[in-house]
Amino acid sequence: PLRKQDRTRLIDCLLKTALRSGFVIVGGIVMKLESINNYEDFKAVVKGEDEIVLACFTAEWCSPCQSMKEELDVLHDELQGVARMIAIDIDVAKEIALKEDVQGVPTIICYKKGKEKDRVGGYKKAASVRKLLKL
Repeated sequence: PLRKQDRTRLIDCLLKTALRSGFVIVGGIVMKLESINNYEDFKAVVKGEDEIVLACFTAEWCSPCQSMKEELDVLHDELQGVARMIAIDIDVAKEIALKEDVQGVPTIICYKKGKEKDRVGGYKKAASVRKLLKL
């Protein structure tokens, strides 16, 4: 077994490698999705041209959110050029969660042309989320 200080060094090294590879840490979960932490940035992203935006609301303490991370990373790769995926940690960006009426996590909201089109809550497989986009 690794000593505590060796474990800490290993975790630090893995996190730094993940960040250099384009991953972000959202609510303690390492993800490929872009992280948004304030309402102004959120609105700017959602109101972008004709782009479809999937906003994924998560939290560090949320076990289903952590389980769903791999599904979201798969979707992120599949939807390049089709939809923009963003992640919002509800504990960091409470204002966004409140203004968007997020009642629980994980919640994924699909926006098109700045307007909410659909939302799903709870753990979902990539195929279920894809249905939001009618793909």
